[in-house]
Amino acid sequence: MSTGERIRYFRRRKGLTQAELGEAMDFAGKSTNVRVAQYEWNRREPRKDVIEQFAEIFDVAPEAIQNPDIDTKIGLMHTLFQIEDLYGLTITVLDGYICLKQDINHPKYNKEFADDLRAWYVMKNKLTTGSISKDEYDEWRYKYPMLREDAEQRDGYYYNMDSGAQGKPMEVRDNTAIYSEEDLLKILQLYREKQTEKRNEE
Repeated sequence: MSTGERIRYFRRRKGLTQAELGEAMDFAGKSTNVRVAQYEWNRREPRKDVIEQFAEIFDVAPEAIQNPDIDTKIGLMHTLFQIEDLYGLTITVLDGYICLKQDINHPKYNKEFADDLRAWYVMKNKLTTGSISKDEYDEWRYKYPMLREDAEQRDGYYYNMDSGAQGKPMEVRDNTAIYSEEDLLKILQLYREKQTEKRNEE
């Protein structure tokens, strides 16, 4: 989510109108809602002190509002929280290791994102088993989604939610797709690239 989308999300979570939020922010005049709308639609970039004021009103950390910086531990955590909000990708423990899972029953479950992750799993598995080289794996990642079909057509590892498992599917337990801790940073990188593409399109 963009900063504006997060402001709108937390405003609604607090049950505030744009005008009420503007008044709480001490925006002067009759146009308090207009200024909030400018922030929410990313037509105006809030300064650090404005972010902190929003955070105080919403009773959240400033990092929960602004675009997280995954180069910091706090930013990384808030990136994960945003992924949970957007796609239902959440935390669990598998065989004693912390990992991520995408619950297909989660209200925010996103099939397209699940397909993206499964395609990635296929190519990572090929790298791990020696079916492809590191250069081929990197080419697939950095050209994604141009080479998306490679994951579906080679070696039968693709897992399709409509037709079921084909070959060796990603492990699914109790209607939950499991992703290993090893892939965590790559999932975050994929998310970051998608967010960058979205901002560039806007």
